Amino acid sequence: MLMAFVVLCLTALVLIIMAIAILIGKGDSLIAGYNTASRDAQNVYHKSRVRIIVGTLLILVALSLPAFGLLLALGYKELVLIAIPATAFVLITATFSVAHFWAKKKDK
Repeated sequence: MLMAFVVLCLTALVLIIMAIAILIGKGDSLIAGYNTASRDAQNVYHKSRVRIIVGTLLILVALSLPAFGLLLALGYKELVLIAIPATAFVLITATFSVAHFWAKKKDK
């Protein structure tokens, strides 16, 4: 199980690097859905706020991965099997909510 911890830590490192690239504005092509949307669809959202939301999401996921790896290494497999979907649900729901209410441009 120690190998799982190492793999999850390395994955977290990659996610942190991606988050930094997005937050500084160099990784817009990494934002799924936003980059491939039409210009009209992109203009509905503040680009800088979308960057903050996606970068924050990646950092939160990256921070949770070593915690899950540590729990696996300590033998709490059943807890991890519940915690991963629960964490994903909370993070995805929060991301969509914040994107809808904060990143969306207000109608004039």
